[in-house]
Amino acid sequence: MPNAESFFTAEEKERIRQAVTAQESRTAGEIVPMIVGTSDSYAEVELIGLILGLVIGMLVDWQLTDPWSSRWLHLWPFLGAAAGLIVCRIPPIKRRLVPARRIAEAVHIRCLAAFTAEGLHYTREHTGILIFVSLFEHRVEILADRGINEKVSPGTWAEVVQGLTAGLKSGDPCDAFCKAIEHCGQILARHFPRPPDDQDELSNQLVTKP
Repeated sequence: MPNAESFFTAEEKERIRQAVTAQESRTAGEIVPMIVGTSDSYAEVELIGLILGLVIGMLVDWQLTDPWSSRWLHLWPFLGAAAGLIVCRIPPIKRRLVPARRIAEAVHIRCLAAFTAEGLHYTREHTGILIFVSLFEHRVEILADRGINEKVSPGTWAEVVQGLTAGLKSGDPCDAFCKAIEHCGQILARHFPRPPDDQDELSNQLVTKP
């Protein structure tokens, strides 16, 4: 699975932190950028690969070996099972074998869990927003607290999601992340300008998880 911790260099992580700090200086909103390696293990795919490999190995064994000969150890089923398991653990192959609905559901659930775990629902005016990237699935979600959703429709974030998704595939993911943060900051500043007594309630660091 992709490694979220090493996806960005230390310098790129600092650029992202600075981008968050700059945008939060304009708004009461709290922006949390987060990147994870995967939102689920999708173990069922590997199990299916193992079973199919085992069945294919058994068929090969039945065709090529003499069941009455003690010289044969009948390794084909085991080799088939191992091959099926290994193939289904290769990220590009595994991703194509997982149904789109299953991926969307897994990413959304992980995003909801991260929103709670990072304390975004505890902000004073409920103006926390999570920019969530799941590397294995190649998916981006933006989740805002109820204070934001009362004034900003969910469809507002679609352009940010599309831009960040395209940027992550373009070869300069750090720049794409910073632009997404800036875009979110512009939207939040229009609806939630920063008051004089505003405090930075959450860390501005990029959050990385397996």
